[in-house]
Amino acid sequence: GGLEVVYFGYTFCPDVCPTTMADVRKALAEMPADEADRVGVAMVTIDPARDTQEVLDGYLANFVDDGVALRTDDDALLRASTDAFGANYEVSTNTEGDIEVSHTGELYAVDDTGTVVMAWPFGTSYESLARDLRSLLAETSASPEPAGT
Repeated sequence: GGLEVVYFGYTFCPDVCPTTMADVRKALAEMPADEADRVGVAMVTIDPARDTQEVLDGYLANFVDDGVALRTDDDALLRASTDAFGANYEVSTNTEGDIEVSHTGELYAVDDTGTVVMAWPFGTSYESLARDLRSLLAETSASPEPAGT
């Protein structure tokens, strides 16, 4: 009966990631507590070489207290995960030796069946996020129970 908001990003991101996560925090704060409690938040790092689990946990906690910080050192698994959402990323080192990262800046809402039910592009206002999440939660609550449950 709830939703998971999933984001693929990284802690060294100078702009898109912190802005997006701040908007998620504001959207959840805008919602009634009983509805916000039905929304989980997961951030998956696309830069696991620099984002240790400890760094990622601390970063996400700055935005969402009970968020789930996910990472893997298995690039094939990470690529399969991003592909499943239609997300993309690239981590490379330039000629000066600096790490450069590019990634899809979308947020994804996943329902309790594991279906991506909505994606928001970077820059979607927190008010729109809150409104959409409330609408999706209402749809989830109105859905009939599957047979046999």
